[in-house]
Amino acid sequence: MEHRSSRSLRRWSMVLAALGLLQAGRWLPAFAAGESNVNAASKIGLTAMETPPGAWSAPGVDGNGQPAELMGPEVCQQCHWDRFESYENSPHGLALDRRTPAGRQACETCHGAGGNHVAGGGGRGVGGMRTFDLEKMSVEAINGVCLDCHSRGIVALWHGSMHQSRNLSCVNCHNVHGGHDKLLREPSQPQLCTTCHQQIRAQLLRPSHHPIREGKLVCTDCHNPHGTATERLISATTINDKCYECHAEKRGPFVFEHPPVRENCLNCHQPHGSSHEPLLKLKRPYLCQRCHNTLGHPSVLWARSEEDAAAGRSVYQLPPQLFMRSCTNCHVNIHGSNHPSGKQWHR
Repeated sequence: MEHRSSRSLRRWSMVLAALGLLQAGRWLPAFAAGESNVNAASKIGLTAMETPPGAWSAPGVDGNGQPAELMGPEVCQQCHWDRFESYENSPHGLALDRRTPAGRQACETCHGAGGNHVAGGGGRGVGGMRTFDLEKMSVEAINGVCLDCHSRGIVALWHGSMHQSRNLSCVNCHNVHGGHDKLLREPSQPQLCTTCHQQIRAQLLRPSHHPIREGKLVCTDCHNPHGTATERLISATTINDKCYECHAEKRGPFVFEHPPVRENCLNCHQPHGSSHEPLLKLKRPYLCQRCHNTLGHPSVLWARSEEDAAAGRSVYQLPPQLFMRSCTNCHVNIHGSNHPSGKQWHR
């Protein structure tokens, strides 16, 4: 078995190596001619997803892919002093970190070489500078510049993610010259996210809600907006695994499991907010009655008897029918039980 496994491993290594050589073969002819990275990438029809690192922010090339002289940040700040000040006070301005723009070509790392811009006398649209304006640059071009550096960690699954497939640009959420945390366009994550997710904003205003309004949680505590391998951009393997990070007592394992609980927390709960405690989709017992037959169960609201009608009592004045109607008054361990007599989650 070990011999067969090693042969299989070597075979796959040879296949991957061959694919790497083929990919390199696509690039060699274009770059051997001395063309800029952007021109070479566009000539062979590659998108920002396929373009290698540095293709969108190559030194000595302006935003249009034309050769230009690097001018240095001192020249930029003479006119754009306010933007330069915000840049220096941001994570992008850490010159000792070689991964940042300040550790490379400063402003021209992202905006392109400014020689043609300066030679043309400056001004908007002069010299092929990248302005990161969605009216003048494509979403792919803007994201391509950012992804030259931000291609690992939480951004690794951006391509194919929900937000990428909806044609969102990095600048829709981020302002690199802004002063907010994480360079967001709004002071807080919930304020930013709810500009699009209006239905979530309405849920957060309901009586029972996660403490997002109070500032104890933010959207990225549960979601990764840059892409995940799971549904709803959840930053965990499953929705339940994400919930267990805080609600560890619900994880189990239990001797007597409650199947819908083990399947998905969202079967019963509305995580962003609900009109019913605690974040339930429906009021009890109606939530439980979606699955459980209530015939002959104390939660059933029976009609009045002849004696009750003769006494003038309405159906809402019948104590045996209205008291103890919440399922969890009896089934207290509804998420699961380890008690030997907890088959019905009574204890």
